[in-house]
Amino acid sequence: MIAKALTFISNFLNKEIKMNYGIDEDRVMVSSLINPDGSVSDNIENKIIISVINLEHETTVKSANTYVSGNTNNFGKVAPPVYLNLYLLVSANYDSGNYLEALKMLSSVIGIFQSNTYFTKQINPDIPAPLDKLTFEIFNLPINELSHIWSGIGAKYVPSILYKVRMITMQENLITGEISGVG
Repeated sequence: MIAKALTFISNFLNKEIKMNYGIDEDRVMVSSLINPDGSVSDNIENKIIISVINLEHETTVKSANTYVSGNTNNFGKVAPPVYLNLYLLVSANYDSGNYLEALKMLSSVIGIFQSNTYFTKQINPDIPAPLDKLTFEIFNLPINELSHIWSGIGAKYVPSILYKVRMITMQENLITGEISGVG
């Protein structure tokens, strides 16, 4: 589900940037900036990079319906869904010779999310099932915490912004028990 959401976001941003600037190549990609071995990820130069830096369990939403109807008069018990918020680091990974281009592309992403703060099936029919709604909000961090994030990633700072994306629903619908219906 997380991969579907990020692919949708990346495709949407690429479509908007291509349309706004009349370019043919994708400028946005989902990737880590640094590989686990400490080397720089491949093919991320002069791109906007979307990276997941944290997942948060959303506990304010409760699911009351933990039963699904079966094909007879039975109901299957399923585990309640898990609701996740994603924290995305959107980085303008451009070399120093393209610093102004980096700022232009990052500003473009901010503008796109400013005018599209949420995505739904009704507004964006190409949002993949079973995603229903994604909501974007800028997540502000104090400069020292941002420094810790970049140190943890193991990369040098590039212009970037953090977004909190609400809410990915994880539901497998694996039946863990069965009860008979009344009647």
